[in-house]
Order: sequence, then C-alpha cells, then structure tokens
Amino acid sequence: MAIQHQAGICWIKEDQWQRFLEVTDDADMLENDWHDWVRKTEEMIETFSAKGIDVVKVPVDVEELIAWCNEKERTVNSSSRAEYVTKLMTGQPVAGDTHH
Repeated sequence: MAIQHQAGICWIKEDQWQRFLEVTDDADMLENDWHDWVRKTEEMIETFSAKGIDVVKVPVDVEELIAWCNEKERTVNSSSRAEYVTKLMTGQPVAGDTHH
C-alpha cells in the first residue's frame, strides 16, 4: 500500500477573492477571476492526488490571515499562507483565535 501524504491549500471564498488579491504580495502570480483560480487549483489538486498526495482545502478568512501576518510581521504571500494553513490544520492557535 502506498504511503498517503497530506497537504493543505489556502482556500479563499469567492466573496473575499478581490480583497485577497489586494493584500497578497504575489497577486501577479494568481488568477484575477476566482472561478479561474478554482479551476486551476482543482486541476492541481487532481495532479497531486494522482501522485498519492491528499490536498485538503483549508478555508481561510482573509482578514484573519492579514491579522496573523501582521502579528508575525510577515507579508501575505505563498510562504506565509502555507505556514498559516499548516497551523490551522494542526490546531495551533492563530491571531484572534478564541477557540484555543
């Protein structure tokens, strides 16, 4: 049996997409249209799945991401999003988190 790996992906809701593009440093690397981003991201998830990597869509609130990045003195980019998603997946407290 193949070893199954898991990874998380920052999943932005459609109504937050424009705000997300305004604040992320790598907006030029992302699709302007949320539907185009979803289509491309779904294709990437399928590619990883075929290689035995389970990609989990981790819902991210853009304002909470911004607050976390500000707290950590980080810019919003692919690296900080990956770290934030990892913290959400592992249940580690994040900025403004009242559940922990």
